[in-house]
Formats: sequence, structure tokens, C-alpha cells
Amino acid sequence: MSKFFKITVTVSFFLFGTCSLFALESKTEEYKLKSGMVIYSIRGGGILAPDLNLTIIGEGKLRFREWGKVALVEEEIEESTAGAFRNIEKFTKCIKYDKRQQFNVDYDQEIIRERPIPKGRGLKDLTVGMMPHGNDVIAGRECEVWRREGVRICLYKGIPLLIEKELFGIHYEKRALWVEENIDVATEQCTIPDFPVQKIALFKTSIKQKKAPAEVSKHISDILDEISGKNSLNLKKHKQFYLNRLGEHIFERQKALLAEMFGSMKRARECLQGADDSLEANDCIEEINAFKAKMVKEDENNIDTWDTASKNRILDEFDENIAVLESRMKCIRAAKNITDLSSCMSR
Repeated sequence: MSKFFKITVTVSFFLFGTCSLFALESKTEEYKLKSGMVIYSIRGGGILAPDLNLTIIGEGKLRFREWGKVALVEEEIEESTAGAFRNIEKFTKCIKYDKRQQFNVDYDQEIIRERPIPKGRGLKDLTVGMMPHGNDVIAGRECEVWRREGVRICLYKGIPLLIEKELFGIHYEKRALWVEENIDVATEQCTIPDFPVQKIALFKTSIKQKKAPAEVSKHISDILDEISGKNSLNLKKHKQFYLNRLGEHIFERQKALLAEMFGSMKRARECLQGADDSLEANDCIEEINAFKAKMVKEDENNIDTWDTASKNRILDEFDENIAVLESRMKCIRAAKNITDLSSCMSR
């Protein structure tokens, strides 16, 4: 494949104000510490589809005061795939719990969504449906281990120091690296941006909100809750169905991106054919560079020389890449899930 513009695809975008990882992180009841801060490492991954590997890396922070009645949860997560195609998504989360209210920051729309925290989502409910499984030591603190199918947590004075989830070989771990107890957490350290607040009722309404794609770890939690108690043998028969659900947002973005890339490459190729010098040639690839800067976060390509030999070489590279992608487009358009798309891009 050419060095000028490879068909290896990377998608990078930011999603803000997503839901809490799962109910384990609702900070509505008292901790057994007056205040504190926890720093987390986030890791995970697995095989989403044949020839498509997922990697999850990130970090998180919990700050709380008033025995946990006021808490701020922050996370930065990057989920990437490698193999049949390359995809990178970055998720930023900022959620504040204040007494019985929850505030989700949406940086993309620059608003804050406020909602009441429903009953049954407090600290005392963290271990419902789970069984005690001894103790462990995380970040130098001995914590109580609780388990259920696919989920393992470790609580220290009510604070999650370890959250592990696993579904059909896709694993996720949020592990405390450092814990500081009873510190002076100032009010400004548990504040969120000064964005307009949108209040959301606890009960269902007819108002529909656009649902942002969620990180894979969130989908793991949802599916684990959904399949809890079901026959494990039957579930294994539907393994790829659930893996396709985990990668649904990746599939939708990649499918749209590949079609957009194909059109951009053809327009650039047509423009380059008529370019008389390097200035015009660079104008021709401006759309591709803008596309890469926005979605791939890679350095732009520049054409320094535009003599006959250079022009022919670059045109040949475009022809090669366009031909390869064109040969896959029928399969890409017909793809229904991430497994199909992986197969298309592996041909």
C-alpha cells in the first residue's frame, strides 16, 4: 500500500457527558470517609471480531466531601481497534453527584443535564445481587471483594477501588492507583463548568433526546445486566451477536467514514490530474488533509515537488488506493455489523 495515503483508517472524536460507568458509581449515600480522592487506571480490550482487536486505556479521578454526599467523577478513556481497520475514540466524562441530584456535563453541546438520582442507585445498593468473595489489597488498602457473573468489585469503606467486567473475552478494569483520605477538598474542587442547566425529570416523558454513542465499557455493563441469570450455554451460541452490539457505534462511524473517504480520494485524484505546480497540487489534497486533521489527528501531507516523475508517482498511489477501496465498497455498503465490516476490510 502506498505511503502517501493509506487505506488504514483511524477515527478520533470526543463524546462528553456520557452515562456513569454503571450503578456502582452512584455517590448518593455516605462513605465511611469524610472526604478524599482516588486516582484510577483504566485498562481493557479483547477480540471484537475476526482480525479486529480492541484496546481500552484511560484514567479516572474521584473527589468527594461531606462523607460522599458531594462527589465528582472524571474520566478520560481511549478505545482503539487494530487489525482489519483502525479506529480511535476518545471519551471524556465529568459527573457530579450532589445530595440527591446528578449533573452530567456535555462539553460538546456546552450544557449540563441535571436529574434526580433514582432510589436503588445509592451506595447501600452497590452489592445487590452480588456475593462476598473475601478480601483483596488495592492501592495499599484492604477492600471487600464482591462478585457476580462477569463483574468483580472491591470496596474500601464503601468506595470502589476495583471494578472489573468481562463479556465474551472483552474485559474492562478500573483500578485505584492512589488513595488519599480525609483531605481538604475545597468547594471549587467539586464544581463543574458554568454551562446552562437542562433539567431532566425522573419519570419518562415523550421528549426524545439524541443518544450519544457510549464507550464499550458502558455497553458491557448494559449487556451483563440484560443477560444476568440466563442460560450460559445458550448465551455462548449468541456470542458474536453480543460482540456486534458492543462494537455497534464503531461500525456505524467506520461505515460512514469509509464512504466519505472514498469520495474525497476520487475528488483529490481528479484535481491532481490537472494541477500544474506544487501549490495547486497541495490545494487538491486540502480536503483530505482537513479530513485527516479532523478525524485522524495525523500530520498533514504536503507535496514539495511536482515535476513529471513526482506527479506520476502520486497519481499512481491514488489510483492504487482508490482501486483497493472501490473493490471493497460493495461489501462495505452491505455490511450490517462490525463482523461484516471487519471481513470486508480484511479482503
